[in-house]
Parts: sequence; C-alpha cells; structure tokens
Amino acid sequence: MASKMILPTVLLCCHSAVRGLAPPLPVWRRAVKLSSTPTQDQPISLSSRMNHLSVTTSNVDCNTNVHLSSRELRQRLTSKLLNAMYRKSNSNNETNMKSSSLFAKRTSPRKKSLALFQTIPSLMFLLLRRISFAPNIAQAKSSSIPVQRHAPVSAICKQGTSPLLVSILQSTITYLRNLSKRKVKRILLIGLSIWGLINVFESYAAHRRQRVDATSEWGRYADFPSARGMALMALMMKLIPYVILPGVIESITGKTKDGDDYNGYTNKQEYELSKAHKMRRRGGEVFADGLLRLGPLYIKIGQILSCRENLFAEEWIAAMEKLQDRVPAKSGKEAWELLHDACPGGKSGFHRTFTDFDDVPLAAASLGQVHKARLRGSVERVAIKIQRSRLRDIYDKDLALMLKIARIADSSKAGQIGGVDQSWVDIFSNAETILYREIDYRDEADNAIRFANDFGIGLGGDATDCNTRGVDGKKLPSAAEWLRTPYIYKELSSEKFLVMEYVPSIKVSDDAKLKDAGVTGEDREYLAEALSHSYLRQFCCNKFFSTDPHPGNLGVEVFEDGRAPRMVFYDFGQACSLSDDQSGGILEVIESIIDSDARKSVAAFSRMGVLKSYADLAKVEAKCQQNYDTGRLK
Repeated sequence: MASKMILPTVLLCCHSAVRGLAPPLPVWRRAVKLSSTPTQDQPISLSSRMNHLSVTTSNVDCNTNVHLSSRELRQRLTSKLLNAMYRKSNSNNETNMKSSSLFAKRTSPRKKSLALFQTIPSLMFLLLRRISFAPNIAQAKSSSIPVQRHAPVSAICKQGTSPLLVSILQSTITYLRNLSKRKVKRILLIGLSIWGLINVFESYAAHRRQRVDATSEWGRYADFPSARGMALMALMMKLIPYVILPGVIESITGKTKDGDDYNGYTNKQEYELSKAHKMRRRGGEVFADGLLRLGPLYIKIGQILSCRENLFAEEWIAAMEKLQDRVPAKSGKEAWELLHDACPGGKSGFHRTFTDFDDVPLAAASLGQVHKARLRGSVERVAIKIQRSRLRDIYDKDLALMLKIARIADSSKAGQIGGVDQSWVDIFSNAETILYREIDYRDEADNAIRFANDFGIGLGGDATDCNTRGVDGKKLPSAAEWLRTPYIYKELSSEKFLVMEYVPSIKVSDDAKLKDAGVTGEDREYLAEALSHSYLRQFCCNKFFSTDPHPGNLGVEVFEDGRAPRMVFYDFGQACSLSDDQSGGILEVIESIIDSDARKSVAAFSRMGVLKSYADLAKVEAKCQQNYDTGRLK
C-alpha cells in the first residue's frame, strides 16, 4: 500500500508547489484547523523569505493570528497530508476492487499521458524551490536562534528584486557546496531529462514547420549547429533501412539490377513494380528532402551528387535532381516582400523600372529564385533573380564549422599520395571565396558579361565581336550559332538583385520534353559536341570557365523555323580564371587521358602546379597507371 501512495503524494506536493507552497484548499482546511470552531473555514495567507518559512493563519471572525515555525509547519503538513493520502489510497483500492471485471472501464492512455505532461512543470518548479529554499530552511531548523518575523510578500516585493536575487544566489551556492554524489547524479539526470525533452519538443515543432516550408529552419540550424547535427543524425538513421533492405530483398528473390541490366526481371516495368525499386525511390526522396531541410550548402552537395551516377542508384539520382532548380520558393505576398527588400530603391524604385511582375517563380535553387517581369515602357521581357534572406549570415556560421572539419582532415593526412598538394584547408579557402562571391550578384553579373564577350554573344543571342584568340593567335569567331547566354542588365542589378534577358529553354536532362519539342538523336549529338566544344574553348582559349555546369544551369533552346537547337548557359555565380600554365596543363591532361598515358599526366600535373617540389613522381605515375588499367579513368 505504501508503494501505491508514493505517486499520488508526489503529484499532490508538486501541484501544491505551483499553487503557492500550499496543498489544494480542501486539503488545507482538513490539515490545519486552529480555531475553536471546527466547522469554520479559515482563510490562509502564506509569506516566505529566504532565511525562514512562516505561515500566518487568520480567522476572519476572531481576528487572531497564529505564527508557525518551519519545524511545526512541516510536522503538521506531513501528518495531515499522509492521513489524507491514506484515505485517498483506501478509496482507490475499493474502487479498483469494484472495477476488477474484464469489461470494466479503464482510463485511456491519452488521459494518462496528458496528466503526466501536466506534472512536468510542477516537478521542475519543485526542484527549483528545493534548491533555493532548502538550505535556509535547514539552517533555520538547526539554529538555536529564534526565527525572526518578516513582512508579508507584498512588502518584500516593494523593496525591489535585487535583495531577493542575491538571497537566491547565496542559497544556490550554499546548496551546491554541500552536494553529495547522490545529489549530483540526481541533478545531472534531471538536467539531461529536461534537455532531452526540450530537444524532442523543438524537433517536433521544427518538423511541423518544415512540412509547410522546407527552408524554415535554415536560420535556426545556422544559429544552433547542434540542432542541425541532431537533424543530420536523424536523417542518417532514417536512411539505414532504405540502403540495406533493397539489397536484402534482391538477394532473397534472386533478382538484381546492374545499370541497364535487369538480371532476373523480365523488363523494366517489372522492376519498377518491385519492392526493391519502391524502397530505393523512397530512400532517394528522404535523402533529397533531408538535404533540402539542412540548408543551402547541403543543397550544393546534393547538386554535385546528382551528377555522379556511378555513386548512387538511378532512383536516388532522380530524387536529387530536384535540388538543381526545384527548391521550395516564396510566392505571392512573401515574394513581393523579398523583391522589395532586394531591389535597389525599394518598392518605389522597382515600380518605376518594372511592370507585369509574376510573383510565381519560374525556378528556384539554393540561393535564389527567378521571376518574370517586363521593363516599363518597353516590350522586352526580363528575368529577375532574387536572393533568399539571411544567406550571408548562414554562410558565416556554416563555413566556420566546415573550416574546422578541413583542419581535422589535414591533421589526418587524408588524400596525401606521393606529394600531391592536397591541403583541405587551402581547398576549403578557395571554395569559401567562390561561395561568398556566389551570393554577390554583382560578381555574377561580371562573370556572365565576360562569358558572353568571350563567345561573342549579345542581346537576343545575336553575334558580336569576340574578345578571345585561339592557340594560333587568331581571333575566334562568334559562337552565337550554337551557344546562348542571357544578356545582363548590370545597371539595374545589385548584390541581391540580378536582372537578365528572359531566355526560355528546356532542361538539358528532361528527355520527355526534348522529345516532345522534336529534338532528335542527331540534335542531341550536336548539342553534346557544342557543350564539349564550349568547355575546351573555356579551358584553353578563354582561360575562364563556369564551374557549376549541373543540368539545372544548362538548357536547350529550340526553334520553330527548323534551325538546329542551341545550348544555353545560365548562372555564373561560380566561375574561375586560369593562368597560362593551368590552361596548358588542363589541355595536356585531357590528351593524356585520351591516350591513357600516365607519364604525360604527371608532366601535366607538374605544369599545373598541383605537385610539391619534393613529390614522389614515380608513386604518382604508378597511381595514374593503375587508374587507367582498371578503367577508372578512360
């Protein structure tokens, strides 16, 4: 019976702690009756100070005051509360005996859990009260000096909060000095429990917000990296069954898929109906959605991984492709607010220059979103790229964390082979510079203008004079016949606001739309040659190239007059210049890969400056030859 009384007693005491260090009013009236008339109610006022605990009971009719010391108060409350609990326990036992039938009504689990959560604040308050008051109560009990009478609580509050805070601090320090191992363990367990509950509630609230807007937690993750760490850990745990179970299912059924080979499956349709395919597809969706929720840098990682078909299953690649240009964007009122905040001159400046703004974005990526509009007083349609909010602040905090990871990688000598210059801190520093330049649209405007001038492309895709010369020193012709890039209105652009020519196209990886638009196999070969030709020209002649050529930044412009389609380049936020040795070394590396010549590859590495002066060239050459022999480079 005693064990059954523990929980009701604790709950009642915790409940009374919240209600002013006194049990509920009916119990109090049963517990303390100091008047000569047993049936008369006695209103009670409670006042407490740090160095004593006193209760004043006053009878309204008799106007008598009785002061109880802390020892007397404790003894009376304990005895009366125990009696009350015994009576409650006995009544509960009788009720349970009466309702022992198999079909008796039981308390629902929802009500039990609700009652438990309602007691958590009371338990926390009781702990704080214990820390603040217990040392002084113990000191008052053990002291032989009579406890002084103090003013009511209202009078104490009028003196200000400073003395009260000082007393609480002194009491806390006294309590901490007299800690035992048992108390320390109890405090640590309570602290860990509270921390765990807070994180669980925060994760649940974040999940609800992300169901509405997947980008809602980017700022919070930057402010609290531990929250992102927990989200990343949860994502990895969630992915485990989607990584392991498809292989287990295929091993049991004896049906596997290796590239385009469907071993055991009659055709592709049968594989798409299989459980393994459905789990892989769901796993890719979970992974892509998790990267999207973690922030812009993780979206960049997803964009890179979406181009590595040799690392992931096609279901995962298809899921990560949405990170290229289908990141959730702001629309409607939120889009207008973002626009007015980014536009030079604000709301009035925008409406003086533009009209017919479409608040539904054409596309959205990790850093910004693109909307259609029209120049006021003109028929020219433009595309306006607007940057997301708080990007620089997010980059500051995320990149500081990644720098620490790079230093750890350098200390472990990861990737060092025969003197190859593989400093992760240096690589990170270069990447950091590129990433910061990417969120400054003025740099992107300069890069886009230089790219267009190097290929001789003007407004409307018309040919203009080309600025670059070939290896033979002759001026190169315009590439406007097979290449296109939007014209940039630099005078209308700013750090977070980029205005460019509107150039519609079909995403280079969208086979269905390309087929519907009449793009044939021959056209695809022509476009592939145009893309490779453009990069050879960027590396070897222009010495300036776009470093972010994922399918979201490449399009195909289709004409209705029978002309061959053109390759379209978008987004020059990431671009890089090359020195003469770097440019020449890249050309030599390409030639050595075509010839599978390891020695020539090492010579090209030396010219590019990626080898240390003390590099073991024989070891580097052996590694290159191994890659050629195994087919990893071909």
